[in-house]
Amino acid sequence: MQSIRQDEEIKYITDSQALRLGLQNVEEELSYIVDQSDITIRDMIKTLFKSGKRLRPKLVFLSGMCFDDLNKHMIYSAVSAELIHTASLVHDDIIDVSDFRRNYPTINHLCGDHIAVLTGDFLFAHAFDILAFNNLNKSMSYLVNAIREMCVGEIMQAERKFNPDITENEYIDYIGRKTASLFSACCKAGAENAGANDDNICMMGIFGYDIGCAFQIIDDILDIIGSENELGKPVAHDILEGDINLPLIYLIEDKKYKDKYGELLLSKQIDSNQQENIMEDIKRSDALVRSRHKAEEFAEHAVNSLSTIPYSNYRNILIDMSAEIIDRRY
Repeated sequence: MQSIRQDEEIKYITDSQALRLGLQNVEEELSYIVDQSDITIRDMIKTLFKSGKRLRPKLVFLSGMCFDDLNKHMIYSAVSAELIHTASLVHDDIIDVSDFRRNYPTINHLCGDHIAVLTGDFLFAHAFDILAFNNLNKSMSYLVNAIREMCVGEIMQAERKFNPDITENEYIDYIGRKTASLFSACCKAGAENAGANDDNICMMGIFGYDIGCAFQIIDDILDIIGSENELGKPVAHDILEGDINLPLIYLIEDKKYKDKYGELLLSKQIDSNQQENIMEDIKRSDALVRSRHKAEEFAEHAVNSLSTIPYSNYRNILIDMSAEIIDRRY
């Protein structure tokens, strides 16, 4: 494992530098992992780290720096979180039979499912090696629990494919597991790495969960209205795959659309023309507006959960991040 900047070097920096320094260390660690990997896997994982929002490392850092200065434990937790997130994307691409991710060909498209599964496993293993080597037992506990929840959420969603009777509450249940659980774990890990008390760690976890739900709902909206170039993957893929997202749930709550599309969904035989029809009906209905309002509710609840957290510039950045998640276009 590459050595990062020592604590005494990290401590005496300004607020504006701290987040950039943390993210810089994450990039250096990811590059080191690529460089030290066996030649057979190096080329495959190199493109995985070329892009991405690094949202989960940001959550680790900002949640931690609400309570103390940037430290090496936050950096190692942030790197591990990004590795876990990336591994989950590799496995998601296999499940979804995706050919592109972030405008790059997926590993399963280039090398097949067998190699892709093992690549994801490699990244998971590396994440836990970092956590174990640095004795980050609490962070490991949070992240292991998140992986378990992510798996359960994916199973729940898979069991409900093409089901026109999915409710909003069921949807919130599985996105809370498959997406929001990792956001929550990142926030809890950052706060714990900074020595926050149990109450504050819990509140940071609630914040992470709520913005994770908001993030996924906006993802579902963008899957309908976004462009392939911006998203870096085909649009409306959920509809073809039978994944019932929130805009579609709201659409078929209307009996007119339930009658129109219920049997089609149950048939599991949606073609591109039918996909286009569903998209157009969603856009003409109030489903997208209602979905955005639901995302805004989660973001507002996330911000409210920070009210007991000590005031700092980092808390303000987390509040701003909640708004940015709602307004993002990719």
